[in-house]
Amino acid sequence: MLAASEVHGGFPKRVHEEVRRFLGCGDLRRGFTLAKCEACKEATLIAFSCKARGWCPSCGARRAHEAEAHLMEVLPKAGFRQWTLSLPFALRWPVVKAPKLLRVVERCLTRAIFRWLRRQARRLGYGGKAQGGAVCFVQWFSSTLALQPHLHLLVPEGVWSGGVFLELPRPTQQELEAVLARMLAQAKRTFEALGTPWPEDAFEALQLQGAQERLNLNDEPTFGGHRDRLVAVGEGFSLHAGTAVHQNDRAGLARLCRYGARGPIAESRLSRRDDGKYAYETKKGVTLVLSSDQLVRRLLWLIPPARFHLTSFHGVLSSHAAARASVMPTPSSPAQPPAPPVTGGPAAKPKRPRLDWAALHARTWGVDVWQCPCGGKRKVMAIVTSRRTAEEILRNLGLLPAPPPRPVALANAPPQLDLPMT
Repeated sequence: MLAASEVHGGFPKRVHEEVRRFLGCGDLRRGFTLAKCEACKEATLIAFSCKARGWCPSCGARRAHEAEAHLMEVLPKAGFRQWTLSLPFALRWPVVKAPKLLRVVERCLTRAIFRWLRRQARRLGYGGKAQGGAVCFVQWFSSTLALQPHLHLLVPEGVWSGGVFLELPRPTQQELEAVLARMLAQAKRTFEALGTPWPEDAFEALQLQGAQERLNLNDEPTFGGHRDRLVAVGEGFSLHAGTAVHQNDRAGLARLCRYGARGPIAESRLSRRDDGKYAYETKKGVTLVLSSDQLVRRLLWLIPPARFHLTSFHGVLSSHAAARASVMPTPSSPAQPPAPPVTGGPAAKPKRPRLDWAALHARTWGVDVWQCPCGGKRKVMAIVTSRRTAEEILRNLGLLPAPPPRPVALANAPPQLDLPMT
């Protein structure tokens, strides 16, 4: 694959870095943390993870649980509805080529939903300034490992007015189609001025293979939905709003958060067959049979763009909203007092506490790495980051075979001469 990519200029550096980090995820030869139990004195080696945003299954699962832990602290206690927007085939490659275009679609959809919520509040007699909120997850993949950029929005089932949450009824099929029509009217202005983008390297040429073009945007918008499913379709865009959770169903809301922040591939669905090919079971029950080359190609084009946030906040849930503090739930434990500001300087903004790696690992896999099977607690003794040192320790522990001996050159050995036979 690398040899074939040279025809189009090769893969960019970030793709090589993504693959290199994935291959080193969980490899003790790349470094580890040495922990020792304080009770039984047994030593344990804890490998490093790659922490990549691409298609590493374990790191993707940990990132989904980390997003869930943060969102469950900031999302208010209210009913939430998931709005899922899929793009037409003709726009998938332009969006992959210029990811900022997806931000345009995201803002247009959010504004259309907020406008519908405000009109609902006025129709029900609620006065004052009504504000909505949303959390958007960007996914670049489908359940079949295809390159399919789409949006998942978690929107509260109501608006805030004067610090009070006003619950609103669910959208009807006609209202859902009206939201999609307004989003299309705003987003179409941006896409009409676009030219035909061309791939600039082998990675973009690979992504172009994963994004098929089928739809002509000049067609008149036509809408159609599925009965009792709240699905609107127009000009190739598909808007689904049939999934919702009650305000008391915090476990269901946590599942939606993990679903939106999940990675592209689940290791439990992937298996290797006896003939050397790989079988991947999709969410709909269809099993894909792929060769190793086909699997690597699909995984490569699912790498998200660099410096592109996959989770964003809108409305009262955004970080710069003045009403954000009033809609957030009350923390269960008292917060630490803020540090005093530096004399003569601006007040320091408190940083969001992050889950440490061990707590995130226990939350994801249910295994506490600091808990020894004997019941004692493990303590960090050393952190090894040098590959040479790590391999030497592994050889001393018998976990890595010794390298073959190098041939020794004899400096004083006489030269070998080819003399003619007499």
